[in-house]
Amino acid sequence: MLKQHIIEIISLFCATSFLVTSFLIFDYIHKKDEKIQSERTHAQQETIEAAQQIDTILSKLSAVAHAIANDISSGQLRKENILQRLKTNLKESPNMFGIGVVFAPYVNNPQKRKLSPYYINRDGKWEPKQDLVQVFTVPITYFDAVKQVKISIGAVFVDYLLTNVRSLMTSLELGRTGYGFILSEKGVFIAHPIEEYVKNNQTVFNLADLHHDNVLRRLSEKAIDGASGAVDYIDQETGQSAWIFYQFVPSTNWSIGVVFFKDVLETSLLRKKLIWICISTVIFLSLLAALISRIDKGDRRSFWEYIVAFNLIVMGGIGFLWYLAQTVPFNEIADSTTIVDKVGLERFLTVQTKEMSSKKSVYYVPTGIFIESMKFSGVNNIHISGYVWQKYDDSIPDTITRGFSLPQAGYTDITKSYQLKENNVEVIGWHFQIVMRHEFYYAKYPFDKRHIGIRIAHRDFDQNVVLVPDLEAYGVMNPAAKPGVKKELVLSGWSVLKSFFNYQINYENTNFGINEYMGVGNTNFPNLHINVLLKREFIGQFISSVLPLIIISTILFALQMWLGKTTTFVRSLIGLFFGILLAHIRLRGTIKTPEIIYLEFFYLIIYCSFLITTFSFFLFRYKVTIGYYRDGIIPKLLFWPIILVSSFIITIVVFYD
Repeated sequence: MLKQHIIEIISLFCATSFLVTSFLIFDYIHKKDEKIQSERTHAQQETIEAAQQIDTILSKLSAVAHAIANDISSGQLRKENILQRLKTNLKESPNMFGIGVVFAPYVNNPQKRKLSPYYINRDGKWEPKQDLVQVFTVPITYFDAVKQVKISIGAVFVDYLLTNVRSLMTSLELGRTGYGFILSEKGVFIAHPIEEYVKNNQTVFNLADLHHDNVLRRLSEKAIDGASGAVDYIDQETGQSAWIFYQFVPSTNWSIGVVFFKDVLETSLLRKKLIWICISTVIFLSLLAALISRIDKGDRRSFWEYIVAFNLIVMGGIGFLWYLAQTVPFNEIADSTTIVDKVGLERFLTVQTKEMSSKKSVYYVPTGIFIESMKFSGVNNIHISGYVWQKYDDSIPDTITRGFSLPQAGYTDITKSYQLKENNVEVIGWHFQIVMRHEFYYAKYPFDKRHIGIRIAHRDFDQNVVLVPDLEAYGVMNPAAKPGVKKELVLSGWSVLKSFFNYQINYENTNFGINEYMGVGNTNFPNLHINVLLKREFIGQFISSVLPLIIISTILFALQMWLGKTTTFVRSLIGLFFGILLAHIRLRGTIKTPEIIYLEFFYLIIYCSFLITTFSFFLFRYKVTIGYYRDGIIPKLLFWPIILVSSFIITIVVFYD
């Protein structure tokens, strides 16, 4: 009768836990689908608006070219008035670089088109520019009354700068970490964050063949055929899961593509829901295992079958929680603004420097950084080396010192490497080596992550000089693409997850003796930072720190199983204890922190296991019922469940936040 009630109770709890687990899974899927749909709709709308904006701008240029061609064809615009008409249209069209009219035979020879006297551009020069693209060529015709056909006698063409195309793309709001590109009607990259694709006339089909990417090839074929749509994609530059939305631009037969990364779906709420699903699943499977193994029989075999199954289930739960700990995104940095595109940069600077510009002139200096090496030294020191460059245009007076500083560095060695002038912009580059002190947190060791933030300041910090990230010097600015960090950077025991630029607000409580210092009081002076996010490599730490604990626990369990069968029990126990104690001391010597780290909880659990094993030994030796019952089966059965359940609960508590 009692056994029947036990089965009924376990069945009831098993059914209840199954319903709870099912509800939690359904709720998680619903919330995630809701988030996906919301983000996807938003991303698609942004792509459509981006294409419409580009089409609107370029349609105006097309309308100008068609109007001139029609007026020449109808005889309303005579040859002697063409040049003046071109000058007027160029003046009225700020997005146009050049415009011209050619007549046969030059219309069939693109290399000779600029020899026509009917051509003007904003440079006032006839030399071809490398970053020039001809967006429109409209034929000039007249009607031959004898042959009753239209004959082409020339063409009107409009020139557009590729730099304008790129500026147009960076001015679009393409999501938190997305980027855009433009394809010609033949699939050639007209704009892309990686400039080599544009400079080398790379086609999207070459790129697809290089990466053996059939998804990209099919998408490209649809795009250049005038289709619009979206596909799921693994981005080749960042390795992230993404959507690619593509939209046709009718005025030029171009196609705009926008890559939106799905990292926006990684939210703390969804991760906590997964933890609850893990808990309920472990409970459900444990109860189900009890029913399958028929522990109500009370025989030794059914007990051991259940314990083995239970241990595997809890171990699986711990492994899943470890996976979540490894993949959890970094928390947002308080009082900071991440910069991934030109829109976000301009929006931030417009707000933050409004008060500054009302008091004093503000100078913006594009600044870039490239980190070549990083190395941890001691507990809190990190050695960093690389290059920093700055661009000073002619609008910045000579009274502004050329240079930068790294205020957080304890040791600094900065050497000028190069200096040159390009298009009225002075470019200066320095090589630097620094040693910085960072306060690192080890509470989740060996699943801890590190955030390395380097503040870059101008040497004249009292002159309203605002450093802005040199976005044009990088390719894809998505943090997962690690802009500003060497791809082959080696950092023993760590891997680089992301890097990005951001602005952080420092509220100083002094004016440093300068009355007009802009950082004092409530003035929010924007401080530029380059941030590098690191993740500890778990495999090495597992072998060196976790695996020894598993081995010691296994030996301890073996001693538990040999109760009464070995005469060296106490000596073996003492040897194991001192072994784990020395390992714990070594860990504490390596990681000097006042807080208890995650891995230390396992040591505490093992210490408790030593006490339980010692206690069960004396119970067995002196034949106390609970310890001697069935050859000490109770402490043997409970050995691993106590360790694993304790580890499972501690893992939940540590990683739930």
